Amino acid sequence: FLLADGYGSFKIHRYDKDANWLSSFGGEGEGGGTFNTPHGLWIDRRPAADGSAREPSIVVCDRAHHTLQRFALDGTYRETITGFGLPANIDTWKNLMLVPELKACVTILGPDDKPVVRLGRAVERLDEIKDLRSQPDQWLDGQFVHPHDACFTPSGDIIVAEWVATGRITKLERV
Repeated sequence: FLLADGYGSFKIHRYDKDANWLSSFGGEGEGGGTFNTPHGLWIDRRPAADGSAREPSIVVCDRAHHTLQRFALDGTYRETITGFGLPANIDTWKNLMLVPELKACVTILGPDDKPVVRLGRAVERLDEIKDLRSQPDQWLDGQFVHPHDACFTPSGDIIVAEWVATGRITKLERV
């Protein structure tokens, strides 16, 4: 299993099935393979964009760098995926990857790691309304404030949990 030390060493620690420490990778920095607040972690087992099998990889939400970083299972750096607003976590369903972003958005990536859709994108409201997180009367249905986690249900619906004053859960039904 993996453990992210996102507020200390900025490293990802690897453990075996008996909870014995194996190694760590990352650390604070500005280049590929280093982090600024590593947060969510995921083992990506989706097929490649052409449908062929690909080797599983570790995907890390490098929150303060606004990126996802992909690593081999041994922690070897592979690539950086850009274009997010404080990504917080990851989930997958079939060939899709779900990325909740604290900047008022939930992004779904296709098998090529390109956005299929960005849901609830209302980033400008975060700048317009001071401390929007603590003002439930200013929250709008269909617009996120601070998605902190999101997951697919077995049928492909999406549940989004937001990091706001009272907590907020949204269910998006797959149609």
